[in-house]
Amino acid sequence: MRDRVIPVFYDEKSAASTQYATTIQGIRAAAARGGVRIMPISDAMAEETDYTDFPSAAVITSASMPFVVAVIRRLRAAHCRTVLAGMDSEQFGHDISCATPSRRAETQQLVNYLYNCGKEHIALVGFGRNSINDNFRYHAAMSAVALWGKILSESDVWLWQHDPRTSFEAFLDVAERYDAVICPNDIMAIGLINSCKAHGLRVPEDLYVASFGNMSIGRFYRPTITTMTMDMTVVGEQAFNVWRFLTAGETQAETALKITVPSRILVRESTAGRLIEQGQTVMFPDLKADSFYVNPKITVLVGIEHCISQRDAIDFRVLGGLMSGQSYEEISDRLFISGSTLRYRLNKIFTDAGVKTRQEFEMLIREHLGAGNPFAGAEETAERP
Repeated sequence: MRDRVIPVFYDEKSAASTQYATTIQGIRAAAARGGVRIMPISDAMAEETDYTDFPSAAVITSASMPFVVAVIRRLRAAHCRTVLAGMDSEQFGHDISCATPSRRAETQQLVNYLYNCGKEHIALVGFGRNSINDNFRYHAAMSAVALWGKILSESDVWLWQHDPRTSFEAFLDVAERYDAVICPNDIMAIGLINSCKAHGLRVPEDLYVASFGNMSIGRFYRPTITTMTMDMTVVGEQAFNVWRFLTAGETQAETALKITVPSRILVRESTAGRLIEQGQTVMFPDLKADSFYVNPKITVLVGIEHCISQRDAIDFRVLGGLMSGQSYEEISDRLFISGSTLRYRLNKIFTDAGVKTRQEFEMLIREHLGAGNPFAGAEETAERP
């Protein structure tokens, strides 16, 4: 591991924020402990860098979607794997690894907290249209609210592209409809509360405001900001651990890892310092049981899927013969198997399908998979994934 180099791509605007600067510090500290030298590559340097000299993986930490996409494209062209530090890899492809706070989980926690406080009319304000992280939280909030049996529609979300004040002002025109707001970070929360003050709207008396990031400024602003804290130092350290695993020389090219670092709520004045009672956890919505596997029509198809998934190439040739109307003798002769072997296979097929006879099996398949012979030629692909 000594004298190895870890390329770390960053854009200078993102790195100026505490979140990404701390992530880079975490990468640097972990690399130093492992005897690895960090090679920082800024957005200004990225186009001129020779990617062919890299090890088998590199790290990207940035909030800029165009920058991340451009670097990933270049790394792929150089057959170098990508580790994202501080952002989710979900939308970039199955080959991308990441170490990140679980923005979906932390958004769920924050929504659950507000519902436990009795706040059921939630708006999302100050979310950037072009922000990777804001987009994840936006969609995560939609899902989290839906679990409570509510609908969070696009009309409850105020986005911005060039000036966040436009989203604040648009929200304040209809603020009386809501009792809580989620902002994507503490700076946006402060900007919104300042706009609220200018319009005579009180936080937290008239409106709860909560956000993400646990920025230092949120502790000194009044009211102090209720926020989700993320340990970005640990995110950086875990990004290095993912990079080290991928460059160990023992992983397959398609291997990708995802490590999530837990977050927690810091309750402060912007939600009236309203803590859940000591010893009580934040309650989750009363989730309904999934009826997928108990619906009678679906259960039949699940049974057919189970039956088909257990078959080998010979079984599929048996099934092809059955559904084409061949007799048992014809199937045995064509497949060069004995009558007892055929009966053994048929017994397993019928049992797995939940039927007792050939006639019942044929009726089952035709009713649910359609007319004709769905197994004609199926043995050719039986062993493919």
